[in-house]
Amino acid sequence: MTKQMHLAALIYSTGLHQASWRLPQSQIEKIGTIEYQQEIAQIAERGCLDAIFLADGQYVSGEHTGNISYFLEPITTLTAISQKTQYIGLIATISSTFYDPYNAARLLGSLDHMSHGRAGMNIVTSQLDIEGQNHSLEKLPDLSERYDRADEFVSVLKQLWKSFDSKALIHDRTTGQGIDFSFVKEINHQGKHFQIKGPINLPSSPQVFPVLCQAGTSLPGRDLAAKHVDVIFSIAWNKMDAQSFSEDLSKRTEAYRNIEEKPLILPGLTVYVGDTVEEAQSKVDELDQFINIEHKLKQIERSIGQDVSHWSMDKKVPELSPYDSLTVKVGSKARYEAIRNAIETEHLTLRDLIKRVDTWMGHKTIIGDPTSIADTMQEWFEEDCCDGFILMPPTYPDMFEAFIDKVIPILQERGLFRTEYKELTLRERLKREVE
Repeated sequence: MTKQMHLAALIYSTGLHQASWRLPQSQIEKIGTIEYQQEIAQIAERGCLDAIFLADGQYVSGEHTGNISYFLEPITTLTAISQKTQYIGLIATISSTFYDPYNAARLLGSLDHMSHGRAGMNIVTSQLDIEGQNHSLEKLPDLSERYDRADEFVSVLKQLWKSFDSKALIHDRTTGQGIDFSFVKEINHQGKHFQIKGPINLPSSPQVFPVLCQAGTSLPGRDLAAKHVDVIFSIAWNKMDAQSFSEDLSKRTEAYRNIEEKPLILPGLTVYVGDTVEEAQSKVDELDQFINIEHKLKQIERSIGQDVSHWSMDKKVPELSPYDSLTVKVGSKARYEAIRNAIETEHLTLRDLIKRVDTWMGHKTIIGDPTSIADTMQEWFEEDCCDGFILMPPTYPDMFEAFIDKVIPILQERGLFRTEYKELTLRERLKREVE
């Protein structure tokens, strides 16, 4: 059987294009309703996607996606979605900087029970001081400190999820013994960041561990992924970046876990699909008419930590310094390095760079008809750039539905993607073993 790609979808407001909410057909008024979220999940399930993926932030973003990018809390939302779907995986974003491991383990374990083994966690360390200020921090710890905490956070979660084996539930009415405590163990964790006696007060769920994901490609993030996770949501503008990242992650995984099988790599992918390339481009143009160039330039400046007002639109932009030599703070190291590599290898002008920030900085964008989109996805997949993609539709639900209805059937016809769900749990579907 031909190796098949994995596909998940990132749900974010009315879409990943910052002007998506301004289209006449947008559903901006509905983003705070669970019915809107459930509808998108059902579309994803109709396309046999592996999972949906909820982004989250701990602040009012003020971004231009209607100025409210995060609305419903992810685990609550996914729990409600689980009751209106049967198969789709449910991945919640959790900040290891702000969450307590015991509560996180209970919340995710409960979601896994209620969804019959479809839960997943996207581990982030958060990026902005404004988020920390909502959690009694004047500013976030530095990157290395945040990832040190994340490492311990995930280690504790795994211990907790294994501390109450579901075999302990014997419910012997004759003897009066409900629990066999030989299957329930204290973890007695005493670490730098957490002190937890345990065990968790929740029997192990269908997957034992909800699927563990991590977003980003910074060096500390790569180490965290290599040590612990099943899936990494990566950033790659081109095949060279993607292949280089894949090779590096393979080496790190073997070093940390002594296994050759690295986490699944799913780079973000934005797709504008039309029946023709011209129709797809018209959809881009329709959205871009609402974009203020000054806003785009500010977005670029925040991502690279530089003033670009003196850069010429049609001349090659200056090469950027390596991240570790920066004297100013930028939000995401992974995004910064993706932009730096693209500037260096693709000789981008400022106009080129502006065109790449319609959605989230640093991710691959394809504008085309269904066949050409499937061709590009297949090329990346078969050339070992990735194991699939995290879809980042520019608009929800219409552009996402177009992808599901027009591109997915082509991938299925080529034997590159499933035509039905067969596995019971998300972990089985992703073919990831509990270590």
